[in-house]
Amino acid sequence: MTRWVCPLIVGVGVCLLSPSRAQDPAKPAVPAAPAGPATIRDFEPFRSRWFAPGRPVEGVAPPDYVVNEKADPWNPYRQNVLKGDFPIRGTEDLFFSVTATNRLFMEKRNVPTGSGITGPGPVAQGFFGDGNQTFLQDDLSLSFDLFRGQQAFKPVDWRLRVTPVFNYTRLDVNEVGAVVIDPAQGTTRERGDITLQEAFIEYHLFDLSDRYDFMSVEAGVLPFRSDFRGFLFEDTNLGIRLFGNADQNKWQYNLALFDQLDKDTNSGLVRYEDREQNVFIANVYRQDWPVVGYTTSASFHFNRDRRAVEFDDNAFLIAPAPIGNFTPSKLDAYYVGWTGEGHFGRWNITHALYRAFGTESQNAIAARSTKIEARLAAVELSLDIDWWRPRVFALYASGDSDPRDGEAKGFDAIVDAPAFGGGGFSFWNTQGLKFVGTSLTNPGSPLADLQTSKTQGQANFVNPGVLLLGAAVDAELTPKWRGQVGFTYLRFDKTETLEFLLQAADIDKTIGLELFTGTQYRPFLTNNIILQFGGSVLFPDEGFARIYDSDELRYTVFANVLTTW
Repeated sequence: MTRWVCPLIVGVGVCLLSPSRAQDPAKPAVPAAPAGPATIRDFEPFRSRWFAPGRPVEGVAPPDYVVNEKADPWNPYRQNVLKGDFPIRGTEDLFFSVTATNRLFMEKRNVPTGSGITGPGPVAQGFFGDGNQTFLQDDLSLSFDLFRGQQAFKPVDWRLRVTPVFNYTRLDVNEVGAVVIDPAQGTTRERGDITLQEAFIEYHLFDLSDRYDFMSVEAGVLPFRSDFRGFLFEDTNLGIRLFGNADQNKWQYNLALFDQLDKDTNSGLVRYEDREQNVFIANVYRQDWPVVGYTTSASFHFNRDRRAVEFDDNAFLIAPAPIGNFTPSKLDAYYVGWTGEGHFGRWNITHALYRAFGTESQNAIAARSTKIEARLAAVELSLDIDWWRPRVFALYASGDSDPRDGEAKGFDAIVDAPAFGGGGFSFWNTQGLKFVGTSLTNPGSPLADLQTSKTQGQANFVNPGVLLLGAAVDAELTPKWRGQVGFTYLRFDKTETLEFLLQAADIDKTIGLELFTGTQYRPFLTNNIILQFGGSVLFPDEGFARIYDSDELRYTVFANVLTTW
C-alpha cells in the first residue's frame, strides 16, 4: 500500500512517492548510481543567466542542448557576443555589439532637367532638355555599440555608440551643367565620402519608480525623430537630448537641442562644419489615451537659422537663395503641433496637425521681412483585413497667396522625411525638382516649399503649398514577401508664388496623378537581407506641364538591396 505526498517547494508542486511501510522483501533492491562527475539536470538553477554553450561558469559547462546552441558568427539565429547577446567575458553586465550594414541603391528616373547652354550637339531650343538620369549610391556603415546594463529588463546604465559610414555616389545625366555648375566637367558626377555619422554617449540619470520609469541623457551626433512619421524633424546631427518616461511608461518625453552641422551635398552625410542653425524640440507622448491602443503627442519646435552665404559641394549657391536680392536672412520659426497614432478598434489612424509662426528678416522671394503664419494637416486611415490593409491618406500644407505682402503663409518643415502616403515609392516624395534657382520639391519631402536644399538651405515659407489625396493597399503576400500599390492626386494650394517667379499668369493648381507600386522580399525571414523594388509614374496635369513646359510622363524605378550583419 502506498500513498502520494505532494509538498509545495518554491511554488512548484513536486509529487514524491513514499512507502507507508518497509520495503517489500519480494522486490529486489535498486542498486545505487555509481559515483561520477556532476551533471546538469532539468529544472536545476543556473549559476549565471549567461550559462550557455562555450561559456562555462565555475568550471561547469552545460551540454549544447541545455541552453540555446553554440554561437555561430554567420547564423543570425545563434547567439553571439559580438551581437550583444552575451556580456564581455569576465563581466556580467558589460556588452559590445557590432552591426555592419550595406545599402546599395540604384535608380533610373526622368525628371525636369535644365538644358545645357554649352556642350556637344545642337543648341537646345527649350529651357528644359533630356530628363533621363541614372543614379547609384552605396553606403557601408559599421556601428560599434558598447553599453552596460541588461537592457531587456531596464534602461542601460550607459552607452557609447560610433558609426562610421563609407559612401559612393554616381550620377549620370544627359545635360551639361546639371551635375556641377561647371559645364566643362561633363554629365557624370562620381563622389566618395567618409564620415562619422553617429558618435554619442547615453547615460542613465536616475529611476523614478520601481517599474523602471527613468530619465536619461544623450549627447553627441545622434539620430532623432520628433513625431511618429517625421513630418517636421528627422535628422542625425549634433545635439543633446534629455528623455525618459513616467507613470509605468504611460508618459514619454523628450527635450532636445541641436546645433546643426552641415551635410555633404551628394551623400547627405554629416560634415563637421557648423551651419549656424539651432533647433530646440520638446514633446510628450501619452499612451492609451483617450482609448487603449492609441497614443497622442503634443510638441513644440523652434528653428533659429542664421545661415550666411554658402555654396554646395557642386558649386551651386544655396544660401541665400539665388533669386531676388541675394541677401542673407535671419529666420526664427516656431511650431506647435498635435499628432497621434494607433487604432480605434480595427481602424488604424495616423494624424498630424501643425501651426508655424515667427519671423524672417529678408525672405528671398518676398524681398522684405515677413511674418510667418502657416499650417499643415495630415491623416492616414487604414483597416486590417486578414493579410491585406487598404488605406486612404491626405496631406495639406498651406500656400502663400501674395508673395510680396510681408505675410509668409506657405508651410515648411525643419528637416522632414515623412514615411507617409507613397513614401519611398513615390515620385513626388523622392525626387528633387529644380525650379528657378530653388527646388519645387526636395528628396524625401512631399512639401512644395521652394527651398534650395532641404539639408543645406534655409526653410522658406513663401511657397505654393500642396494638397495630396490618395489611397493604397498594403499586402503581406507571404511571410517573406510584402507589397503595395496605390495612387496620389496632387495639386498646389496657391500658385501666386509660382506665377511671380515665372512672370506667368494663370498657372493652374493641378500637378497631376501619380501611380506607385513597390515590393519587399526577405529571403531568410530576417532583416539580414532585404530586397526592395519599386517605381512611380507621374501623369502631369496643366499646372505641372505649364511650369516645366512639357506634359512628358515622369517616372522613377529603383532597386534597393540592404544587407546587415
